[in-house]
Amino acid sequence: MQETQALVRAGYDVFVFAWDRYAEFPSREVVDGAEVRSFTPVNLTRFSGFRLVLGGLLFQIILVLEILKLVRRLKQRPIIHAHDLNTLLPSCILRILRLSSALVYDCRELTYGVYSGWFNPLVAGMVRVLEERCLRYADCIITVSDWIANYLRAFNPSVELIYNCPRLRDIPGISRKEARLRLALPQGAFIVSYVGMIRYGCRLELLLAVTSLLKDQNVHFVVVGDGPLAAEFRQAANRAKNARLTVVPRVQREMAFSYVIASDLAWVLYQDQNPSLNVAMPWKLFESMACGVPVMVGAGTLRARLVEKLKCGVILESDESSEIAEAILSLANDPERHHKMRIAGKQASITEFNWEAMSRKLIDIYRGLQGA
Repeated sequence: MQETQALVRAGYDVFVFAWDRYAEFPSREVVDGAEVRSFTPVNLTRFSGFRLVLGGLLFQIILVLEILKLVRRLKQRPIIHAHDLNTLLPSCILRILRLSSALVYDCRELTYGVYSGWFNPLVAGMVRVLEERCLRYADCIITVSDWIANYLRAFNPSVELIYNCPRLRDIPGISRKEARLRLALPQGAFIVSYVGMIRYGCRLELLLAVTSLLKDQNVHFVVVGDGPLAAEFRQAANRAKNARLTVVPRVQREMAFSYVIASDLAWVLYQDQNPSLNVAMPWKLFESMACGVPVMVGAGTLRARLVEKLKCGVILESDESSEIAEAILSLANDPERHHKMRIAGKQASITEFNWEAMSRKLIDIYRGLQGA
């Protein structure tokens, strides 16, 4: 969304073709000046590796046909911006056929690591070879992690690092106290929040275990969002019958930011199910920093390295619920340490990790491609 908005504001005509994996969006709409077409070749509300692959293959065929129609309609060759592997192969084919003026590969995950977690090392190896061969046709590669950038440069040196950060102007200018009043959250409690997609790997089953351990403490948990595991999580939360846990369906973006601002600690833990998660730098990390909220991350990840450098959160050496509960209580009982973390994250967001800075890099890339 932010890339699209930045390109539209810079004067580009933007067309988005999206795989609507959970059949949530209209088939055609205009969003922030961009024409968006959504397709659901396979609905992934019920996840399976087979359905994922089938949907990906069908979506690639749809992409080729839709871009051919777009070229015919525009009577000019567009720059194709391919997000991750699902759109890379058809984009390469169109680039080889000179039906696009340039190809930007937007790689947001360590692809072979993701497929290793979903399937097995053999499938992951095949995917790795496919991606590496396609990389040679990319005019520029964008990624969101230093480690992934270094990996990709081995196959194509034209790699730019653009972190997935929020725009500073999108952060509501309200205090933590005011946010809690608006959202009817307890003023005096230490609040731990998870705001985002409820899906595989976000460790919310572990969060439930921690809430049970802290039910007699002045610690409140808030989970906001929807996704493929939302119904299952809500059922588990209802069974827990914990008054210190608030579960809220997905909300508009501004309100989502308000829930983060109302928090004292953001849950940024992911299951170690594939190597990609260890080198990911997710939106939730930078969103929390921008809202002045310390983060909780797992050790041995790229996220932990950044948190250690900035001193903006808690790094967990274990995923035992008892040790996580102890870490939360330790921070809750140390207001001075907590305040320093809040200031450190907020300052880093203002000076470096914000979309205003990242979008300028994106526009420079596109202008370079136009002049090439």
